[in-house]
Amino acid sequence: QELWKRLEGICREDVVFATNTSALPITEMASVLKDPGRMIGLHFFNPAERMQLVEIICGKKTSDQTLATSVAFSRAIKKVPIVVNDGPGFYVSRQLGALMGESTFMVGEGVDPAKIEEAILEFGMPMGPATLSDLTGIDIGYHVGKNFERSFGERWKMSPIYELVYKTGCYGRKTGAGWYDYSGEKPVPNPKVRQVIEQYLKENGVGPKQMSHQEIIDRMLARAINEAAYMIQEGICDRPQDMDLAMIYGTGFPPYRGGILRYADKWGVKNVYQKLLELEKQYGPRFTPCALLAEMAAKGQSFYK
Repeated sequence: QELWKRLEGICREDVVFATNTSALPITEMASVLKDPGRMIGLHFFNPAERMQLVEIICGKKTSDQTLATSVAFSRAIKKVPIVVNDGPGFYVSRQLGALMGESTFMVGEGVDPAKIEEAILEFGMPMGPATLSDLTGIDIGYHVGKNFERSFGERWKMSPIYELVYKTGCYGRKTGAGWYDYSGEKPVPNPKVRQVIEQYLKENGVGPKQMSHQEIIDRMLARAINEAAYMIQEGICDRPQDMDLAMIYGTGFPPYRGGILRYADKWGVKNVYQKLLELEKQYGPRFTPCALLAEMAAKGQSFYK
């Protein structure tokens, strides 16, 4: 915030202040400015030279001029801009966290991490949750996850397994090891991480658990669809086509699946709602259906009209 105050004293009044943060609140950053309307989020995705999406985040006081300038800039550099409102994790980080985050709860129930990776790859994602976590940084995922936990409470409580993996100090590729060890010719499961998982399972009396690929996908997608509905309800974003486009261009969600909300419509909103009730009974508030989704299911509605 001190940096923005200094820049405001140096730059012309028509200069737009944009930040590439993936989680820090835009509204809070803008609050130190005399003109908070000039602040906006321009969230690029890694690797930026290949990923087409730019998530544009409007703070509470972002001006129409700042937004128009940012959209024009994104298009000028051949990116696909998606506009969302400010909130913890904006849209894409929160949506991806809900989708991939369920994996470590399953590991804590005795499901083989390799089976989860296989299921996600078979579904069409470019990489599984463990590989993605190693690429983006387990420490980054931990801090973002804790931010969600503070913001949303019990529904976003971090899994014990993720806490333990973070405490190993193995943060992924940047430290040479995370879920996988990268010291050899090709990545192999990290013995240090495998040891803490085995210890946790032993201490909690958890044996191996078999899940089919479809069961894994249903559980991960049900949580992701529910989170998307929460974000529509909260006013983070309200255009299903933009949300689906963001996941395809920003995270590599398989285009032939149409996006998370298109997938929800194909599954059937009523069926998604019933699956969430079933999962809530088994696993608690992570799967508590959002009021909007319950209403849609009761009325026989879909995300795409």
